[in-house]
Amino acid sequence: MKKGLFLIAVITAAACTKTPLPAEPTVYEDALLILNEGAFTGGTATIDAVGGNSDTIVQSAFSTENGFALGNIGQHMIHADSLLIVSMNNAGIIRGISRKTMLERWSILIAGPRYLAESGNKLVVTTWSSDYIKILDKHTGQLLDSVNIFGVSEQAYADGDVVYVGLNGGFGNDNRVAIVDLNTNSVDTLKVGDKPNSFVQIGSAVYVLCTGYEDWSGSGSTPASLWRIENGSAAEVIAAPTSAYHAIALKTDRTDLYFLNASYSGAVVKTSLNPSVWPTTTITKTGGYNLDIIENVLYMHDAKDFASAGKVYQYNLNGTLLDSIDAGIIPRQVLVN
Repeated sequence: MKKGLFLIAVITAAACTKTPLPAEPTVYEDALLILNEGAFTGGTATIDAVGGNSDTIVQSAFSTENGFALGNIGQHMIHADSLLIVSMNNAGIIRGISRKTMLERWSILIAGPRYLAESGNKLVVTTWSSDYIKILDKHTGQLLDSVNIFGVSEQAYADGDVVYVGLNGGFGNDNRVAIVDLNTNSVDTLKVGDKPNSFVQIGSAVYVLCTGYEDWSGSGSTPASLWRIENGSAAEVIAAPTSAYHAIALKTDRTDLYFLNASYSGAVVKTSLNPSVWPTTTITKTGGYNLDIIENVLYMHDAKDFASAGKVYQYNLNGTLLDSIDAGIIPRQVLVN
């Protein structure tokens, strides 16, 4: 009798065991995320989610899900495993956000944060507030270390445990790249062109686009230039012929290079890795405030008048317009979630 009851209990327990159902997709999975800076005075950054499983646009996704604003001036965002990490410059805050739900997981106050780079479990934050970069735990936002790189830092690029940081002088001028070993926090510097702006890596070479110094009040401007860092040394690839030429937002499809030919309203220029003359032929219209490339599609961010809604234009690699997306105030970056 007891044996029969035991078997019944086992069968009953087995019958009650449920196979877990797959998680329901969210509206943000596979969406194109647009980071909008927001108005400089009194505004807030926003993240718009386009497409994905909802096939719609969710405007201001972060504030919609959290009930509070992202913060003033959205500067940069990156993926870090299950998190989306966003830097707000004027607000002085870094937020770790769930990519699936857009709910905040952590935040930390850092004065004048600029750009982000991921290396293992570490998050590198560049700043204009000091000569130090901040090293955070990317999962919790905890401050792990501060490393003196002897200059105001802008964009950063991580290659394993080595991080390349552009020292651009902030509102002044600088012409160096700091190379930081995150295992030892040792720092080397290399001289490049004025105002190093952005990095791409192709093979073992790291290419650096330097904007050139723009002297808005005098005659001290310097030209844009392209540099290549390899085997611990930096060499100039090509420089613009005069100080009238400037450039930002270097991107690559692993074959060619793409950049904007002006700081605030540029057009896309396409060039080889070793041009013999400074490239001036444009493949898109002007208006670009920033540039991204995802799966061989160029995303040019048009901030319009910097006070009203902007647009993101999608081009193929030859400059043919494919589509456009309505954005918030001052769109500056896109990522596929």
